[in-house]
Amino acid sequence: MNAQENLLENFLSHIISTLDSDEIFDRMIDTLRNLLRPDGLLLMYGEKTYHVYHITRHWGDVSFEKDYCSPSDSFLAKLASRDNYIPMDQTSEDIISALTSRQRRWLSEQDVTGFYALKYHQAVIGFLFIIDHEHTPLSPAQIHHLHRLARYSSYALRNANLYQNAYRTSITDDLTSLYNRKHAFQCIENYCAENRDATLILLDIDDFRLYNELYSVKEGDNLIHRCAQLILQELSDTDMAFRFGADEFMILREGCDIDAAKEFTQRIVERITHSPYSTDMIWDITITCGISAFPTISKDAHSFLHNVEQAVYYGKLEGKGCMAVYRHGMEDRSQNPDIRAAYERVAPTIYALTAAIDAKDNYTFIHSMNVSRYAVTLAESLDMNANEIEIIRDAGMLHDIGKISIPENILKKTTHLTNKEYDIMKTHVENSTKMIRYLPDMDYVIPAVVGHHERYDGKGYPRGLAGEEIPLMARILTIADCFDAMTARRPYKQPMPVSYAVSELQNNSGTQFDPALVTQFVSLIYEGKIAV
Repeated sequence: MNAQENLLENFLSHIISTLDSDEIFDRMIDTLRNLLRPDGLLLMYGEKTYHVYHITRHWGDVSFEKDYCSPSDSFLAKLASRDNYIPMDQTSEDIISALTSRQRRWLSEQDVTGFYALKYHQAVIGFLFIIDHEHTPLSPAQIHHLHRLARYSSYALRNANLYQNAYRTSITDDLTSLYNRKHAFQCIENYCAENRDATLILLDIDDFRLYNELYSVKEGDNLIHRCAQLILQELSDTDMAFRFGADEFMILREGCDIDAAKEFTQRIVERITHSPYSTDMIWDITITCGISAFPTISKDAHSFLHNVEQAVYYGKLEGKGCMAVYRHGMEDRSQNPDIRAAYERVAPTIYALTAAIDAKDNYTFIHSMNVSRYAVTLAESLDMNANEIEIIRDAGMLHDIGKISIPENILKKTTHLTNKEYDIMKTHVENSTKMIRYLPDMDYVIPAVVGHHERYDGKGYPRGLAGEEIPLMARILTIADCFDAMTARRPYKQPMPVSYAVSELQNNSGTQFDPALVTQFVSLIYEGKIAV
């Protein structure tokens, strides 16, 4: 076996044992220097697209103005039908003519004697330019060896690329293109194992589950994607961003400067919260953030991660949209809060709010009590579980608290509202939602409250939902709300008979109301379980 064969065998034995494209490139250039003895080599490779090729390696006497080139489609098409090696002589004039004048001038100025098109399944994946100032053409043996080396390299590079793509996929979140949760754990472990100063930031979108319920999972995905893109715009070259949970983003930064981390986090939050969203949103996006540092605050990888999660949890207790830096002594986060217990904690606030409305319009307080009672009876008849029934009870009490913001002259008007007044009255739904969001542990009632003026035929407000797009609890509240509105006494009207209210519910079944729920509600009236 001669020296050139030995070089090729050694090259092959090395590249078949690696999936590292950088190592393959290095071996290619080293082997080509010994095989061809050129004055210079330049290797361009199109890793992500076959229409843009970047300089991957260069050696010897070679110069270039740009680190990439974009050959024309006609040039690539001609290459696909020709031999891989293109000498700079008359036999290659048709290929060279497809280049731009600037590219042809570069070939001449660099004393390029020939170039080789690396192909994989007839697709051009790269170019190797061979420079010889004496313009000595390659011998048939050298072209043969070059062809073998290029063929080995093309397959090795494609295998490496497939592996790297698979690895990249395994550590990347599909929706956002950020690193995923699994990779976050690995990176945190690596930082701490190497004892590198680091800061961990966790951003949690408040009420994301409710956002999905109100606007759909698709719109929730759109929100997550937009947030990820805005986060990426703030990252430095050393920052790493992860999608850590359904509604959580994590950022790992070098250094332990807490003040810098807070300023950085605030910039991201402002980018996201000031970004324009859909005009039919019923509240502003808020984000609760937690910050921890290693090793100044947290002493190992486990506590580093645990502490930043604790910071977010206690940030939420302070109110949505807060930023908290972990401090020693924060208690462990509680699990699975019970809705009834949450209600008992917030009940005084609910009654204070309804009392405030009562002072303004005592009908609203009594109406809320009645709606809550009717809705609970209907929910119980549907075999809803205890937690769901408590949600219905709370939603009935809270569904009109936004009326506290409605001017008294509109709230107590005894004649028909004008269009302008009606538009103002309709804002009580949005106002109710905004108020409920800041009641601790009570935001679970929002889907029911925000949907109680939707109509089954899609002609309601605030979002024009139809049919089962409207949350079940909201459909229940709608019937209870309208039934009480018809049968209750008001200063400007006498109560309507229950029989009239029943006929109205039945007449509007399938248009304003869920027909199945109307049937069930009317049955409860006839059974005496719902009484005015």
